[in-house]
Amino acid sequence: MGEGQILQLVAMVAVLFLVLPGFLYYTRRAGKAALLRNIAIWLALALVIAFLYKTFGSG
Repeated sequence: MGEGQILQLVAMVAVLFLVLPGFLYYTRRAGKAALLRNIAIWLALALVIAFLYKTFGSG
């Protein structure tokens, strides 16, 4: 594991610690229906981005 990969991992963990509390707070207030809807939206967005990267990205 190179130095760049370690720095990316540390950055991702830091972002997770910043985002997770807000996500948990929103989940408790909004209810399960809104949570499932938002998860479906984010998964669809991730799939579209992955497809576009595979189609038009490098490699």
